[in-house]
Formats: sequence, C-alpha cells, structure tokens
Amino acid sequence: MADWRDLTVVLCMALVVLGAVALAVTARSFSLVTGKVVEKGVGVLQFEGRPRLTNTVTVLITSEDRVFGIGRGTVVQYPVTEADARALAVGSDIKFMVSSYSQTVRIIDGLPENAA
Repeated sequence: MADWRDLTVVLCMALVVLGAVALAVTARSFSLVTGKVVEKGVGVLQFEGRPRLTNTVTVLITSEDRVFGIGRGTVVQYPVTEADARALAVGSDIKFMVSSYSQTVRIIDGLPENAA
C-alpha cells in the first residue's frame, strides 16, 4: 500500500501542473496596453445578437509589444463603459486591459483621481 507521503507528493505535482496551465491560458486571453486617447465617440456592438450603441475611444497604441496582432503606432477604436468615456480626456495617456472575454476594455491608469 502507498504511503501517505507519496500521495501528497503526487497531489502537489498535479496542483503545480494545473497552476502552470491556468497561468498559460490566462496570459493568452488578455493583454495590458498603453496608448494615447485620440478621439471619443460612439459605435455599434452586437450584444446578445442585437445591435446596441456603445461608447468608444480611439487610441494610438504606444506599447512596444504586440497586442492581439496590433503593433505600436496603430490607431484602434475600443468600446468602453459610459463612465470611462465621460472621464477620459482626448490627449491623455492611458493604460488599459484588452481581454478576449470582455466586450469593453478596462481602464487601469489614466483616469482622473475623482473619476475612479
């Protein structure tokens, strides 16, 4: 019969492998991006199969690394929440997260202090 220590080692190894897989999946699903807000506007997105108006920001990407196939110097329009659209100013530098699981980007840095 196996010793309880052997089972503990096997369990710990399985948890380490599971953690590594979870980190790899997470790293491929989102990216942190820096850029400069060029324009604010409104766009149309499909929410649950129906078109809906949503706030957008157009950003000049300043990050060195590639973001979902988009490189530095590219201008991209992203959907944002209404609160973020109101708080952001054209010309401001922002840091945001683009996720393959979310329909809007999440602003991490660059919002005014009283808007957070």
